[in-house]
Formats: sequence, C-alpha cells, structure tokens
Amino acid sequence: MLQAIIKRIKKVGEIAIICYTRQGVTENVIFVATPLATIFVLRSFIMIRNKKIAAAAVAVLLSLSALTGCSSQDKSAAKEAAEGFMEAVKTGDTNAINNYSSSEVSTGSFVALFDKNYLKEDLTSKLGNPELDDTTVAKLDELGTMYSTLMEEYQLTEVSLNDDGTATAYVTMKASFPYDVITSEDTQAKFTAATDEYNVNSQDELLKITEEQGQDAAIAKAYNDIILLAVDIYEEAIESSEPVSYLIALNLSKNEETGTWYVTSVQSYDSSIAGTGAPATETDTSATESSSAASSESSTDN
Repeated sequence: MLQAIIKRIKKVGEIAIICYTRQGVTENVIFVATPLATIFVLRSFIMIRNKKIAAAAVAVLLSLSALTGCSSQDKSAAKEAAEGFMEAVKTGDTNAINNYSSSEVSTGSFVALFDKNYLKEDLTSKLGNPELDDTTVAKLDELGTMYSTLMEEYQLTEVSLNDDGTATAYVTMKASFPYDVITSEDTQAKFTAATDEYNVNSQDELLKITEEQGQDAAIAKAYNDIILLAVDIYEEAIESSEPVSYLIALNLSKNEETGTWYVTSVQSYDSSIAGTGAPATETDTSATESSSAASSESSTDN
C-alpha cells in the first residue's frame, strides 16, 4: 500500500515539486500545476492516501499535465534552434551554424550554398587546382559574394513534434535568385557555346604560349580564361533572375544530455511530405514554389 506523506512543496512559477516517501525511500515527483491544482494535490494525498486506485488516477492526470508542459517546452526549444540555425546561415556565422546543427548539416550542401568560398574551392578542386591569376580569383570571390547574400529573408511557419521524439520546422525562405540558376539548361547552353568559340579562336595563342613558356603555362591560361567566361555567364544569369521563395523543412533532434535541439537535415517541403529525404539543394524550383503557393492559399482559407 502506498503511504504518501507530503513533506514540502516548492513552487517555481507553475512547477510544484512534491516530495513523498514510499517504503522508506524519499522520491521527488515534478508536476506542472497551477496553485489550484497544487491544493488539489495536497487534498488528494491526505484524503485518499490509502486508496491505491484513486491515488493512481490522480498520478496519471498530473503526469499528463507534466507531459503537456514538457511538450510545450520542447516545441519552443525546437523553434528557437530552427530560427537560430536559419539566422546563422543567413549571416554566415560558422560557430552558430555548428551549435545549431549536426556535423552532417554544417558541412552539407545547404550550408555550403551560402558559403562565399565554397564555389571557388569546389570549382578549382574539380579542375585539378590550377594556378589562378589575381583577376580570376577576384571574379570568383565576386560570384561567391552573390551566393553568400542569396537568402534575403526567412520565416518560420510551423513547428511540429513527431511521434519518434524528433521535430520538424517548416521555413519559407526568400532568395534573391534561384540557387540553381547557374546549372540551368539555358545557362549551361550559353557556357557551352562560349567555350566552343573560345576553343576555335584561342588555338593559335595557346600554341604560341606552349612553344615559348611550356605546356603548363598554356593550360593555366586556358583554365583562367574559361573560368572567367563561366563567371561572366553565371553573373549575367543571376542579375537577370527574379527573387524566388522556397519552402523547406528542417528536421531536428534533441540532445538528451543538454536538453538542446539541433538541425539534423534540411529537406525541400515536397520531399519532406513525400518522405523521399531529398535535400533542399536538390529541389526543383518550380515544384517548391507551387508548394509554397499552395501553403499560402491554405493559410488564407483558414
């Protein structure tokens, strides 16, 4: 038989800590309760301390209240983490990005998209790290700056707690241009045409450099020229683009040791709903815009 004797009640805001003894062992139980609920707890323990069924019923009810309070706190903490992550990405705060996301996310394609140096490092590494002159480096930095300021604004539209203990935050992100504009068919067609023309018109010059300075010098010249062609075409495509909005899903998990939440993956809204797990950087722009528009219409109807 449960012999419950209330020793003390400490109230911190709306949290009541009830200490009781059970078979000589002192235990603490935390209930989220209002002052009225606290009085009810006192009366219940005193009046029905020998009635196990009634005591169990009270414990269940109060436990449900505690769970509701924890859920509310988790949702608030998950929202704070999602907003902190998006703000860190927008401002390029590497330390904050690391604090608010897993290593897979902080080094992944979504974060890299807004990294000023990523395009330059990715492009040069794929070309075998050719020697770049100052003009080429400056142009690549210029292109990188365009992407680092890609995110104009964002808005957290919804946060939900999932049955598996994770959370999902939906975010509307406005970009100054489509992030995939430089890989579009139109842009790539222009780049192919420009490089074909370059190959025809620069053969004599490259041959002369090879004879006078060696093959490495000619190759370096060709790489720098082609990179400059690409950047000019990319910048033209960016400057002629209109702003676009994306609806993305941030998946979050809780660090049980610290109680903090962090982003574990970034998906497009479409793949999040479909469960395909495709990252946000593999989203078709038009499909994302359609989902965003549909979401806006739904919100308006409600």
